[in-house]
Amino acid sequence: MAQPPARISQEVIRAARRQRAARLYNARKERWRFRMRRIRRAFLAMSGIWIATLIAALALGGISFMASLLAFLLGIAVFVVLSIYPATPRTHAADLGSASLPELAGSTELWLEGKRRALPNAAVDAIDMIGVRLEQIAPQLATVEESGPAAREVRKLLSEHLPGLVDSYTRIPPALRSQPGTAGTSPSEQLVDGLCVISDEIEAMSLDLSRNDIDALATRNRFLETKYVDRD
Repeated sequence: MAQPPARISQEVIRAARRQRAARLYNARKERWRFRMRRIRRAFLAMSGIWIATLIAALALGGISFMASLLAFLLGIAVFVVLSIYPATPRTHAADLGSASLPELAGSTELWLEGKRRALPNAAVDAIDMIGVRLEQIAPQLATVEESGPAAREVRKLLSEHLPGLVDSYTRIPPALRSQPGTAGTSPSEQLVDGLCVISDEIEAMSLDLSRNDIDALATRNRFLETKYVDRD
């Protein structure tokens, strides 16, 4: 009897990985768009300096070689600086606490994706499942009151417990992460267990948030049956 749940779980994980591949593709496209905007801005700034130098030379009847060289070097320097800065934005753990509730699930997923390489291979499935749960709960968070108890619980889980678990693991020296501790489990195993618990908790919160919608739908159905079906 244990075989069907394992099969379904693997199917869910494969679907999660396909979704992750699509998200990574879109994220790469967005990063390239950001870089192209940065390079375009740098090119316009460099061209502006050179054009201003040319106009000044025409207005003054010429400028010295040294001034022309300085203007050329200044344009190159401005292009290099603006083509590098500002850097491509990245999500940090500190940003999760200040993210709005509708953005919290997406920001958490981006932050966790950035931590994937620092986590063990055994945690890959759990990370993918958390990604699925976050996509599931994201539309629901857009309708949750910011100051309500549900919002506080979601924020505590996604902006405190999850980053705290991951950061505690990454602070452990790599040589000790696979060594069993006093409880008989290694830090890597504890991390995977913790990520699975968080994944289950996100799913439970999603069910709790949807229960109001389910109850509201059932109430509306009963109202329609009372008003129309019973009357007929």
